[in-house]
Amino acid sequence: MAPPSEEWIGFADLDPGSEKYERVKRVLSSANFEHLKRCATDSRRRHQTSPSPDIDCDINLNRFATGFLSTKTSLLSEIATMNIVRQRTSIPVPRIFEFEISTDGPFGYPFVLMEYLGGRQLDTGLTESIPRMYHPKVAKQLANVLAKLQNLTFSRIGRLWCGEAGDQPVGIIPMGWHHSPGPLETSLEYFYNQRRGENREIIAFRPNDADWLTACWVLKTALAHTVIEDRVRGPFPLCHLDLHYGNLLFDEEYNLTGVLDWSNAQAAPLEQLSVCPELVIFPGRSDEDNKPIVEFKELVVQFVKEKEDEKTKEEGKSEESMSSLDLQQGNKEQSQDVTPLSTYMASESAELMHRQYMASPKGSLWAAKRIAKLIYGSHITWEQLREVYGCMPLL
Repeated sequence: MAPPSEEWIGFADLDPGSEKYERVKRVLSSANFEHLKRCATDSRRRHQTSPSPDIDCDINLNRFATGFLSTKTSLLSEIATMNIVRQRTSIPVPRIFEFEISTDGPFGYPFVLMEYLGGRQLDTGLTESIPRMYHPKVAKQLANVLAKLQNLTFSRIGRLWCGEAGDQPVGIIPMGWHHSPGPLETSLEYFYNQRRGENREIIAFRPNDADWLTACWVLKTALAHTVIEDRVRGPFPLCHLDLHYGNLLFDEEYNLTGVLDWSNAQAAPLEQLSVCPELVIFPGRSDEDNKPIVEFKELVVQFVKEKEDEKTKEEGKSEESMSSLDLQQGNKEQSQDVTPLSTYMASESAELMHRQYMASPKGSLWAAKRIAKLIYGSHITWEQLREVYGCMPLL
């Protein structure tokens, strides 16, 4: 299989007049790549069994891929998250070998050396890129990722954190947009803070506009239709938050070989875990065009439920082998009946959650009109909503 660099096209993918072009050019001209080569070679000698004595490293500065900027906190959280996922699940995630966060080191910039995972990125969405005969196979693998994340839970909401050296017990730290002392304790805080911040952006973008003010109210109202009451205080699963075709690697037989880009991952409400761009229809398309997505989602939900049933059976066997005292004191909280992911994914609330979460400030009016139809049907028109909310101050 060809190395990933075969797909990297370097500067050809960047606008010569852009800030990103200049930033990449500056890094390539000023970073100490000889030091990075030595780090990579030394790391391989430490981690590889019986490495060749003359092993070497080469860096081609003409072939590279580029991404978005990360803060020190988000990069350290991503490293911690990838390590935890590798340790506690079977989700294929690259192994982190070495990293440096400081800009004062010999390389001159932060860097991360990680494992190469075979496979390739798809060009478009899963149902469009993958032949129909492979849909059940891919749906089962995606369901397995979601089920594993559902089981990897935390008591509070926020980023995973293992310290600046990545060697401390896992903890939770707040996200910057939480706007309140964190980490957060409930899903209500999470969704309210999220919506409040985004509504402020919308109002700043379109001040004194009745339609956009109505959109803010509708998006805010939608939260009451999406929150799971028995999950308000958790447990909170690890959510990738960007689980789409561009962050999934597959081999030639459509075996999932990697899940990439954990930069936005966090412990979050289960409702957030249901948000997957690959499972939502396009309202502008016909029912026939959307049919593959609908059927693919049904398969994913079915396989998630099978995973949940398997876990329930395993826990039942474990409980049978425990003493009654152990069951009362040690497993009481875990045995509480809470809404599982498969049930939520199959509900209309999941679509509402996706629509309101994915609504950018500039796309919020369209999203709000779609959400209003899902909530009110044909009983209440947008004009009627605007009469009520179009002049009401947003609290």
